[in-house]
Amino acid sequence: MSTLTSPKKEQILTAATRLFHERGYHATSVRDIADAVGIQGGSLYAHFESKDDVLWDIVNLSADAFFAALDPVIRSNRDTNAKLRDAIIAHIGVITRDLDAAAVYTTEWRHLATERRTEFSARRDAYESLFRDLVRVGIREGFLSPVDEAYGTLFILSALNYVYLWFRPEGRMSSEAVARMMADFIFDGLRRRTT
Repeated sequence: MSTLTSPKKEQILTAATRLFHERGYHATSVRDIADAVGIQGGSLYAHFESKDDVLWDIVNLSADAFFAALDPVIRSNRDTNAKLRDAIIAHIGVITRDLDAAAVYTTEWRHLATERRTEFSARRDAYESLFRDLVRVGIREGFLSPVDEAYGTLFILSALNYVYLWFRPEGRMSSEAVARMMADFIFDGLRRRTT
C-alpha cells in the first residue's frame, strides 16, 4: 500500500501532516498546505488531486509503518508473552518517531471520503486483529486475565495510540523507556491474579 513520493510530494505530506495534527483536517485548507511548503495553491494539484488524496497518503503511509514494525514480531519464534510485549514496544516506536503522523492516523482518518474511510477502516481492523490474536493466545495460555479479547485489545491499542498526546522527544524519558513503561503498565493491569 506504500506510495512512492517525490521530494516535493514528501514536503507536502510532511507539512500537511503537521497542519492536520495542529488544526485538524477540516480547518486546514489546500492554501494552508501550499503556503507551508512555499508553493502556489494550484501547484499542489500537480502532486495530489485533492486534499482527501493528501490525507489518504498520510494515513496509509502510517499504516504501512505500523504493519512493518509489527510483522517481524508476529513472525518471530518468541513466546506469546514476549511477542505481545514486543508488539507494544514496536507500536510505541512508530508513534514516537512521528507524533504528527500518529495523531492523524489516530483521529483524522475519519474525515476520508466514504469509500476510502471504509477501506482504511478495514486496514485498521486487520492490524488490530494481529494484536487480538496475541491477546487471545495470552488468555488461553493463562498469563493474561480471562477478559473479553476484543475489549482487552481495544484497551491496549487505546492506551498506546494516545501516547502522541503527551510524549515529548526532548522529555526525560526516551521513546524506548516510554514503550517499556507502557508495556509494564499494560501487563500489570492484565496479568492474571490469584486469590
